[in-house]
Amino acid sequence: MAVSLSTLARRYLAHRRKLGFLLRVEGQQVLKFAQFADRAAPHRPITTALALQWATLPRTPNRRLYHAKRLESLRGFAKFCAVLDPRTEVPLTHLIGPAHRRQAPHIYPAAQVRLLLRRAAALPLKFHPAEPLRALTYVTLIGLLACTGLRMGEALRLREKDFDEQAGTLRVPRAKFGAERILPLHSSAVRALRRYQSARHRHPVLTDRFFVGRGGAPLSQQTVHYTFRGLTRDLVANGARSNVRFHDFRHSLATRLIAKWSRQDAPIAHHLLLLSRYLGHRSFCETFWYISADPRSLQAVSDRFNRFSHDPNRTNDPVPLPRAAILCRASARSAQRQPTNHSCLPGHLPATAWVSFRSPPSPR
Repeated sequence: MAVSLSTLARRYLAHRRKLGFLLRVEGQQVLKFAQFADRAAPHRPITTALALQWATLPRTPNRRLYHAKRLESLRGFAKFCAVLDPRTEVPLTHLIGPAHRRQAPHIYPAAQVRLLLRRAAALPLKFHPAEPLRALTYVTLIGLLACTGLRMGEALRLREKDFDEQAGTLRVPRAKFGAERILPLHSSAVRALRRYQSARHRHPVLTDRFFVGRGGAPLSQQTVHYTFRGLTRDLVANGARSNVRFHDFRHSLATRLIAKWSRQDAPIAHHLLLLSRYLGHRSFCETFWYISADPRSLQAVSDRFNRFSHDPNRTNDPVPLPRAAILCRASARSAQRQPTNHSCLPGHLPATAWVSFRSPPSPR
Protein backbone atom coordinates (compact mmCIF):
# COMPACT_ATOMS: atom_id res chain seq x y z
CA MET A 1 0.00 0.00 0.00
CA ALA A 2 1.34 3.38 -0.91
CA VAL A 3 -0.96 5.11 1.57
CA SER A 4 -0.45 4.54 5.29
CA LEU A 5 -3.16 2.80 7.29
CA SER A 6 -3.46 5.88 9.50
CA THR A 7 -4.49 7.93 6.47
CA LEU A 8 -6.94 5.23 5.38
CA ALA A 9 -8.34 5.05 8.91
CA ARG A 10 -9.12 8.78 8.88
CA ARG A 11 -10.79 8.44 5.47
CA TYR A 12 -12.80 5.45 6.67
CA LEU A 13 -14.04 7.22 9.81
CA ALA A 14 -14.93 10.36 7.86
CA HIS A 15 -16.95 8.25 5.43
CA ARG A 16 -18.83 6.37 8.17
CA ARG A 17 -19.57 9.53 10.13
CA LYS A 18 -21.07 11.16 7.07
CA LEU A 19 -23.50 8.24 7.06
CA GLY A 20 -24.53 9.09 10.62
CA PHE A 21 -22.35 6.74 12.68
CA LEU A 22 -20.75 8.41 15.70
CA LEU A 23 -18.01 5.82 16.27
CA ARG A 24 -16.68 7.44 19.42
CA VAL A 25 -15.07 4.34 20.94
CA GLU A 26 -14.70 2.31 17.75
CA GLY A 27 -13.11 5.26 15.99
CA GLN A 28 -10.42 5.56 18.64
CA GLN A 29 -9.74 1.83 18.38
CA VAL A 30 -9.37 1.98 14.60
CA LEU A 31 -6.95 4.90 14.80
CA LYS A 32 -4.87 3.16 17.48
CA PHE A 33 -4.70 -0.02 15.41
CA ALA A 34 -3.67 1.91 12.29
CA GLN A 35 -0.86 3.62 14.22
CA PHE A 36 0.26 0.25 15.60
CA ALA A 37 0.17 -1.36 12.14
CA ASP A 38 2.18 1.49 10.58
CA ARG A 39 4.90 0.85 13.16
CA ALA A 40 4.80 -2.97 13.18
CA ALA A 41 4.25 -3.61 9.45
CA PRO A 42 4.64 -0.37 7.49
CA HIS A 43 3.11 -0.29 4.01
CA ARG A 44 1.70 -3.79 4.45
CA PRO A 45 -1.97 -4.79 4.15
CA ILE A 46 -4.08 -5.77 7.14
CA THR A 47 -3.78 -9.43 8.01
CA THR A 48 -5.67 -11.53 10.53
CA ALA A 49 -2.44 -12.18 12.41
CA LEU A 50 -1.68 -8.47 12.70
CA ALA A 51 -5.22 -7.70 13.87
CA LEU A 52 -5.04 -10.48 16.47
CA GLN A 53 -1.66 -9.25 17.70
CA TRP A 54 -3.07 -5.77 18.32
CA ALA A 55 -6.42 -6.94 19.73
CA THR A 56 -4.80 -9.18 22.37
CA LEU A 57 -2.26 -6.65 23.64
CA PRO A 58 -4.11 -5.46 26.81
CA ARG A 59 -3.90 -7.63 29.91
CA THR A 60 -7.08 -6.67 31.74
CA PRO A 61 -9.82 -8.45 33.72
CA ASN A 62 -12.35 -10.11 31.39
CA ARG A 63 -9.73 -9.62 28.72
CA ARG A 64 -11.15 -12.29 26.42
CA LEU A 65 -14.35 -10.28 25.97
CA TYR A 66 -12.38 -7.04 25.65
CA HIS A 67 -10.04 -8.58 23.08
CA ALA A 68 -13.03 -9.77 21.06
CA LYS A 69 -14.51 -6.27 21.12
CA ARG A 70 -11.26 -4.76 19.93
CA LEU A 71 -11.04 -7.26 17.09
CA GLU A 72 -14.66 -6.67 16.09
CA SER A 73 -14.04 -2.91 15.86
CA LEU A 74 -11.54 -3.58 13.05
CA ARG A 75 -13.81 -5.57 10.74
CA GLY A 76 -15.48 -2.57 9.13
CA PHE A 77 -12.13 -0.89 8.57
CA ALA A 78 -10.68 -4.08 7.09
CA LYS A 79 -13.60 -4.37 4.66
CA PHE A 80 -13.00 -0.75 3.63
CA CYS A 81 -9.32 -1.48 3.01
CA ALA A 82 -10.11 -4.70 1.12
CA VAL A 83 -11.78 -2.64 -1.62
CA LEU A 84 -8.50 -0.80 -2.14
CA ASP A 85 -6.13 -3.74 -1.66
CA PRO A 86 -7.34 -7.31 -2.34
CA ARG A 87 -4.55 -8.69 -0.15
CA THR A 88 -6.36 -7.37 2.93
CA GLU A 89 -7.68 -10.04 5.29
CA VAL A 90 -10.93 -9.38 7.17
CA PRO A 91 -10.90 -11.03 10.64
CA LEU A 92 -13.65 -13.61 11.06
CA THR A 93 -16.55 -13.01 13.41
CA HIS A 94 -16.11 -14.64 16.84
CA LEU A 95 -12.53 -15.55 16.00
CA ILE A 96 -11.60 -15.27 19.68
CA GLY A 97 -15.12 -15.53 21.09
CA PRO A 98 -18.21 -13.33 21.27
CA ALA A 99 -17.65 -9.59 21.49
CA HIS A 100 -20.86 -8.88 23.38
CA ARG A 101 -22.28 -10.40 26.51
CA ARG A 102 -25.50 -9.28 28.09
CA GLN A 103 -25.09 -8.74 31.82
CA ALA A 104 -28.04 -8.73 34.16
CA PRO A 105 -28.85 -5.08 35.02
CA HIS A 106 -29.37 -3.62 38.45
CA ILE A 107 -33.07 -3.15 39.19
CA TYR A 108 -33.63 -0.16 41.44
CA PRO A 109 -36.07 -0.78 44.30
CA ALA A 110 -38.37 2.17 44.99
CA ALA A 111 -36.57 2.78 48.29
CA GLN A 112 -33.24 3.23 46.48
CA VAL A 113 -34.73 5.77 44.08
CA ARG A 114 -36.11 7.76 47.03
CA LEU A 115 -32.72 7.57 48.73
CA LEU A 116 -30.94 8.91 45.65
CA LEU A 117 -33.42 11.77 45.35
CA ARG A 118 -32.81 12.71 49.00
CA ARG A 119 -29.05 12.57 48.56
CA ALA A 120 -29.25 14.65 45.39
CA ALA A 121 -31.35 17.26 47.18
CA ALA A 122 -28.65 17.49 49.86
CA LEU A 123 -25.72 18.04 47.46
CA PRO A 124 -23.57 20.84 48.94
CA LEU A 125 -22.80 24.13 47.22
CA LYS A 126 -19.77 24.90 49.40
CA PHE A 127 -17.26 23.85 46.75
CA HIS A 128 -19.52 24.64 43.80
CA PRO A 129 -20.50 28.33 44.07
CA ALA A 130 -20.78 28.52 40.28
CA GLU A 131 -23.51 25.85 40.33
CA PRO A 132 -26.43 27.32 42.28
CA LEU A 133 -28.78 24.81 40.63
CA ARG A 134 -26.63 21.78 41.41
CA ALA A 135 -28.93 19.99 43.86
CA LEU A 136 -32.11 20.75 41.93
CA THR A 137 -30.46 19.71 38.66
CA TYR A 138 -29.62 16.24 39.93
CA VAL A 139 -32.96 15.73 41.66
CA THR A 140 -34.74 16.60 38.42
CA LEU A 141 -32.41 14.58 36.23
CA ILE A 142 -32.60 11.42 38.36
CA GLY A 143 -36.37 11.74 38.69
CA LEU A 144 -36.78 12.19 34.94
CA LEU A 145 -34.67 9.14 34.12
CA ALA A 146 -36.49 7.03 36.70
CA CYS A 147 -39.96 7.83 35.38
CA THR A 148 -39.30 7.92 31.63
CA GLY A 149 -36.40 5.53 31.04
CA LEU A 150 -34.54 8.08 28.93
CA ARG A 151 -30.95 7.38 27.99
CA MET A 152 -28.45 9.64 29.72
CA GLY A 153 -27.34 11.18 26.41
CA GLU A 154 -30.95 11.87 25.44
CA ALA A 155 -31.63 13.66 28.73
CA LEU A 156 -28.52 15.82 28.51
CA ARG A 157 -29.29 16.77 24.88
CA LEU A 158 -32.76 18.03 25.76
CA ARG A 159 -33.37 21.69 25.01
CA GLU A 160 -35.79 24.07 26.65
CA LYS A 161 -38.12 23.99 23.65
CA ASP A 162 -38.41 20.19 23.95
CA PHE A 163 -40.52 20.50 27.12
CA ASP A 164 -44.13 21.45 26.41
CA GLU A 165 -45.72 22.34 29.72
CA GLN A 166 -49.17 22.92 28.26
CA ALA A 167 -49.33 19.57 26.48
CA GLY A 168 -47.50 17.77 29.27
CA THR A 169 -45.05 16.18 26.83
CA LEU A 170 -41.33 15.89 26.27
CA ARG A 171 -39.84 15.79 22.79
CA VAL A 172 -36.85 13.45 22.57
CA PRO A 173 -34.67 14.19 19.52
CA ARG A 174 -33.53 11.38 17.28
CA ALA A 175 -30.73 9.24 18.72
CA LYS A 176 -29.02 5.95 17.86
CA PHE A 177 -30.80 5.90 14.47
CA GLY A 178 -34.20 5.80 16.17
CA ALA A 179 -36.95 8.23 15.25
CA GLU A 180 -37.71 11.36 17.20
CA ARG A 181 -40.43 10.67 19.74
CA ILE A 182 -42.77 12.64 21.98
CA LEU A 183 -43.39 11.24 25.46
CA PRO A 184 -46.43 12.03 27.62
CA LEU A 185 -45.52 12.89 31.20
CA HIS A 186 -47.25 12.37 34.51
CA SER A 187 -48.50 15.59 36.11
CA SER A 188 -45.89 15.26 38.88
CA ALA A 189 -43.15 15.08 36.27
CA VAL A 190 -44.53 18.16 34.52
CA ARG A 191 -44.51 20.06 37.83
CA ALA A 192 -40.92 19.01 38.56
CA LEU A 193 -39.69 20.09 35.12
CA ARG A 194 -41.57 23.38 35.41
CA ARG A 195 -40.04 24.00 38.83
CA TYR A 196 -36.55 23.37 37.46
CA GLN A 197 -37.21 25.53 34.41
CA SER A 198 -38.39 28.42 36.60
CA ALA A 199 -35.27 28.15 38.80
CA ARG A 200 -33.11 27.96 35.67
CA HIS A 201 -34.55 31.26 34.41
CA ARG A 202 -33.52 33.01 37.64
CA HIS A 203 -29.83 32.38 36.93
CA PRO A 204 -27.58 33.34 33.99
CA VAL A 205 -27.15 30.47 31.55
CA LEU A 206 -25.00 30.14 28.46
CA THR A 207 -26.96 27.45 26.64
CA ASP A 208 -30.43 26.45 25.53
CA ARG A 209 -29.88 22.94 26.90
CA PHE A 210 -32.45 22.07 29.53
CA PHE A 211 -29.99 20.84 32.15
CA VAL A 212 -27.18 23.25 33.00
CA GLY A 213 -24.00 22.81 34.99
CA ARG A 214 -21.14 24.92 36.23
CA GLY A 215 -21.29 28.57 35.17
CA GLY A 216 -24.52 28.04 33.25
CA ALA A 217 -22.83 25.82 30.65
CA PRO A 218 -24.36 22.55 29.41
CA LEU A 219 -24.18 19.71 31.90
CA SER A 220 -21.56 17.19 30.75
CA GLN A 221 -21.76 13.41 31.00
CA GLN A 222 -18.38 13.28 32.72
CA THR A 223 -19.59 15.59 35.49
CA VAL A 224 -22.87 13.71 35.85
CA HIS A 225 -21.18 10.32 36.17
CA TYR A 226 -18.67 11.67 38.70
CA THR A 227 -21.48 13.08 40.86
CA PHE A 228 -23.56 9.93 40.47
CA ARG A 229 -20.70 7.77 41.74
CA GLY A 230 -20.70 9.83 44.90
CA LEU A 231 -24.47 9.49 45.34
CA THR A 232 -24.36 5.71 44.86
CA ARG A 233 -21.10 5.02 46.70
CA ASP A 234 -22.60 2.50 49.15
CA LEU A 235 -25.43 1.01 47.09
CA VAL A 236 -25.16 -2.74 46.58
CA ALA A 237 -25.89 -3.79 43.02
CA ASN A 238 -28.31 -6.68 42.49
CA GLY A 239 -27.17 -7.31 38.90
CA ALA A 240 -24.05 -8.75 37.32
CA ARG A 241 -22.03 -5.53 37.54
CA SER A 242 -20.29 -4.34 40.66
CA ASN A 243 -21.71 -0.80 40.47
CA VAL A 244 -25.12 0.66 39.72
CA ARG A 245 -25.48 2.84 36.61
CA PHE A 246 -27.71 5.58 35.28
CA HIS A 247 -28.76 3.22 32.47
CA ASP A 248 -30.19 0.86 35.07
CA PHE A 249 -33.09 3.28 35.56
CA ARG A 250 -34.10 2.40 32.01
CA HIS A 251 -33.86 -1.34 32.69
CA SER A 252 -35.76 -0.96 35.95
CA LEU A 253 -38.66 0.88 34.33
CA ALA A 254 -39.07 -1.60 31.48
CA THR A 255 -38.53 -4.70 33.61
CA ARG A 256 -41.16 -3.71 36.16
CA LEU A 257 -43.66 -2.93 33.43
CA ILE A 258 -43.14 -6.24 31.68
CA ALA A 259 -43.42 -8.05 35.01
CA LYS A 260 -46.68 -6.22 35.75
CA TRP A 261 -48.15 -6.96 32.33
CA SER A 262 -47.13 -10.61 32.43
CA ARG A 263 -49.38 -11.11 35.46
CA GLN A 264 -52.43 -9.82 33.60
CA ASP A 265 -54.84 -12.03 31.72
CA ALA A 266 -55.03 -9.82 28.63
CA PRO A 267 -52.52 -10.30 25.77
CA ILE A 268 -49.43 -8.12 26.16
CA ALA A 269 -48.14 -7.99 22.58
CA HIS A 270 -49.48 -4.47 22.01
CA HIS A 271 -48.07 -3.37 25.38
CA LEU A 272 -44.61 -4.54 24.37
CA LEU A 273 -44.81 -2.79 21.01
CA LEU A 274 -45.78 0.45 22.72
CA LEU A 275 -42.97 0.04 25.25
CA SER A 276 -40.50 -0.48 22.42
CA ARG A 277 -41.60 2.78 20.78
CA TYR A 278 -41.62 4.61 24.10
CA LEU A 279 -38.02 3.62 24.82
CA GLY A 280 -36.92 4.66 21.34
CA HIS A 281 -35.96 1.20 20.14
CA ARG A 282 -35.79 0.53 16.42
CA SER A 283 -37.25 -2.95 16.78
CA PHE A 284 -38.71 -5.17 19.46
CA CYS A 285 -35.56 -7.32 19.38
CA GLU A 286 -33.84 -4.54 21.36
CA THR A 287 -36.65 -4.49 23.93
CA PHE A 288 -36.71 -8.28 24.29
CA TRP A 289 -33.64 -8.11 26.54
CA TYR A 290 -35.80 -6.65 29.30
CA ILE A 291 -37.94 -9.77 29.34
CA SER A 292 -34.98 -12.04 29.91
CA ALA A 293 -33.91 -9.82 32.79
CA ASP A 294 -36.88 -10.94 34.94
CA PRO A 295 -37.26 -14.74 35.22
CA ARG A 296 -40.29 -14.34 37.49
CA SER A 297 -42.21 -12.69 34.66
CA LEU A 298 -41.46 -15.62 32.37
CA GLN A 299 -42.57 -18.05 35.08
CA ALA A 300 -45.83 -16.15 35.52
CA VAL A 301 -46.48 -16.34 31.78
CA SER A 302 -45.71 -20.06 31.78
CA ASP A 303 -48.08 -20.71 34.69
CA ARG A 304 -50.86 -18.73 33.09
CA PHE A 305 -50.43 -20.57 29.78
CA ASN A 306 -50.62 -23.92 31.55
CA ARG A 307 -53.87 -22.87 33.24
CA PHE A 308 -55.23 -21.71 29.90
CA SER A 309 -54.24 -24.84 27.99
CA HIS A 310 -55.90 -27.11 30.59
CA ASP A 311 -59.10 -25.08 30.86
CA PRO A 312 -61.94 -27.23 29.43
CA ASN A 313 -64.20 -24.21 29.09
CA ARG A 314 -61.91 -22.13 26.90
CA THR A 315 -62.87 -21.27 23.35
CA ASN A 316 -60.71 -21.05 20.28
CA ASP A 317 -61.76 -17.49 19.57
CA PRO A 318 -58.78 -15.14 19.82
CA VAL A 319 -58.95 -12.37 22.40
CA PRO A 320 -59.40 -9.07 20.53
CA LEU A 321 -56.61 -6.58 20.98
CA PRO A 322 -57.36 -2.97 21.94
CA ARG A 323 -57.46 -0.52 19.11
CA ALA A 324 -54.06 0.49 17.77
CA ALA A 325 -54.82 4.21 17.91
CA ILE A 326 -52.41 4.69 20.80
CA LEU A 327 -49.54 4.58 18.32
CA CYS A 328 -49.52 7.11 15.52
CA ARG A 329 -46.93 9.07 13.59
CA ALA A 330 -46.74 12.83 13.82
CA SER A 331 -47.89 14.53 10.66
CA ALA A 332 -45.28 17.28 10.57
CA ARG A 333 -42.27 15.19 11.54
CA SER A 334 -41.13 11.62 11.60
CA ALA A 335 -41.85 11.45 15.32
CA GLN A 336 -43.35 8.52 17.20
CA ARG A 337 -46.09 10.22 19.16
CA GLN A 338 -48.29 8.73 21.86
CA PRO A 339 -51.32 11.03 22.28
CA THR A 340 -52.28 12.03 25.80
CA ASN A 341 -55.55 10.11 25.68
CA HIS A 342 -56.30 9.34 29.29
CA SER A 343 -58.94 6.77 28.34
CA CYS A 344 -56.38 4.29 26.98
CA LEU A 345 -52.82 5.49 27.55
CA PRO A 346 -52.37 5.30 31.35
CA GLY A 347 -53.12 1.59 31.27
CA HIS A 348 -50.11 0.99 29.09
CA LEU A 349 -47.39 3.44 30.12
CA PRO A 350 -45.82 3.65 33.57
CA ALA A 351 -44.59 7.20 33.22
CA THR A 352 -48.17 8.38 32.89
CA ALA A 353 -49.67 5.90 35.31
CA TRP A 354 -47.80 5.38 38.56
CA VAL A 355 -44.43 7.11 38.57
CA SER A 356 -44.03 10.27 40.58
CA PHE A 357 -41.06 12.55 41.13
CA ARG A 358 -41.89 13.00 44.77
CA SER A 359 -42.63 9.38 45.53
CA PRO A 360 -40.92 6.86 43.27
CA PRO A 361 -43.05 4.10 41.83
CA SER A 362 -45.27 1.52 43.37
CA PRO A 363 -47.47 -0.29 40.83
CA ARG A 364 -51.12 0.51 41.21
